[in-house]
Amino acid sequence: MGEAKTGFRFSDDKTDSYPFSNWPLPILNNEVQSRPQYSVPGPTVRRDVPVIILNLFYTGVGIARDLAGSGLRVVGLSAHPNIYGNFTRFCEVRQAPNSQEKPEALQEFLLEATGELRGAVIFPTRDLDVLFLDRHRDKLEPHYRLAIPPRECLMQVLDKHALVNVARKAGVAVPRTLALHSEHELSRVAEEVGFPCVVKPISSYHWRESNNWDMVGGRKAFLVTSQEELTREYEQVRWANPEILVQEWIPGNTESISVLGGYVGENSQPLASFTARKIVQSPDDFGTGCVIRSEEIPELLEPTLRLWQALNYQGMAEVEYKRDSRTGKFLLIEMNTRHWDQHGLGRASGINLSLTAYKHLTGQNVTPMRTTTKRATWIAEDSFLFYCLRGFYRRELRLGRLWRQLPRPRIYGIFSWSDPWPFVRYMFGVMLPGVAKQAFRKLRRAEVPS
Repeated sequence: MGEAKTGFRFSDDKTDSYPFSNWPLPILNNEVQSRPQYSVPGPTVRRDVPVIILNLFYTGVGIARDLAGSGLRVVGLSAHPNIYGNFTRFCEVRQAPNSQEKPEALQEFLLEATGELRGAVIFPTRDLDVLFLDRHRDKLEPHYRLAIPPRECLMQVLDKHALVNVARKAGVAVPRTLALHSEHELSRVAEEVGFPCVVKPISSYHWRESNNWDMVGGRKAFLVTSQEELTREYEQVRWANPEILVQEWIPGNTESISVLGGYVGENSQPLASFTARKIVQSPDDFGTGCVIRSEEIPELLEPTLRLWQALNYQGMAEVEYKRDSRTGKFLLIEMNTRHWDQHGLGRASGINLSLTAYKHLTGQNVTPMRTTTKRATWIAEDSFLFYCLRGFYRRELRLGRLWRQLPRPRIYGIFSWSDPWPFVRYMFGVMLPGVAKQAFRKLRRAEVPS
């Protein structure tokens, strides 16, 4: 293939580009394979519509592996030259502009590719990808199938305060919540929410756009315990966006956080879904899950169905709850409108969310799947490694207890026996050098005389 007019190079199909591409898939009892034989309902998948994945981090690599062996043409767009997803054998990788830094250039890139990829299903993998597809919906939708919900529904989910209001009206339990727009409203928190409380953006992308992430200290949410602390923290985050959401702090450890994820079709009914529980997240209070375990949590289904119906929802969804240790109730925390990092846990239960979404978006019949969630563990190797090193260094972790939190079968964010090159490149090019640099800095500081 040649080059796009934008100057970004279109790479050839990577299926046979690396020495591991022809490795057979080993038969292992303790590993969920990246190329399983799914019992996806409905007729044979049509193969004339390609797939485009925006970004190749955990989520993007997971989508590519979901679709491996389906015969579909899968194109992964990446703006990061050294990220592990660039080396997967399960999609064509193309350098492209980023939806966060260069949304207009990405739109132009996609429009110029319509001659080759017209009609493709576009899967977003981050909130800013979702926002990009919605903002450019009018120009992109005539040429592509966008894997995002209808606009009205999407806006109600992206706005966390609007989502709380919809949930409350649907009878779904939520924490006490307050939306604030200026420092003059901070005094309402003590009476209407109470301390301690959680501060977060009204929409996640408010703290992600431009250099806002640095302004808020690289945090997606944080805990405050007093009026004085709230005032001090607001003075910092208001420069990113003066609107904030304040919610009641729900007591409970990481394992009290659970999710129901799935793909939702017509009439807001799930076509496929499973439940899971967070085991380890980093940072501990408001971090990203680096160890997640799928398991049956039946209490999540009924409130989630009511929420989806109230939203008139359709599309990919991950709904997160936290169990209140005081009452035992599950309270709604947030909802994602796209694939998420651990969506591949469905593989253990015979669920292929990416293929289900593809079939629905291309107009094929998909019979809803009803299946019991089977246990499996998803691990983000790089995040988990650094979590363990910090814990051992601070003497906060015990190896035996940690190992018991990783039951088999396991799925990894980067590693796969059938697609090992991303892990090999990332391990030796990024992870190990990063650990070595941190260790060297600590040794240097230790050598400095007091």
